Amino acid sequence: MKTNGTLPVIVKETIDLNDKEKQIFDRSHKVIAHFNLETKLCVVGGWVRDKLLGKECYDIDIALDNMLGREFCEKINKYLVSRSEETQGFDVIQSNPDKSKYLETARMSLFHV
Repeated sequence: MKTNGTLPVIVKETIDLNDKEKQIFDRSHKVIAHFNLETKLCVVGGWVRDKLLGKECYDIDIALDNMLGREFCEKINKYLVSRSEETQGFDVIQSNPDKSKYLETARMSLFHV
């Protein structure tokens, strides 16, 4: 247990996934297996913090080691087509070093999250 001045903050040692999160991570692993990708996915950011604090969060940030987010979103949609499922739209936020945005990022909603 850590304290932030006056109130104790309880930090969990493990992350419990809800059903939607399980679906999202399962789908991501299936996409990697389907295309035989050698990509590693790392969940990062506020979602990890919030889950360790026992809070719900639906903004899951995933870092990829060898491809752009846009490419992975395209792979997800190709996978969905191969299964006759509805494809998902996605947004690409371009890098902009002048505004301290050094990496291109992509945003996609899966399972209404």
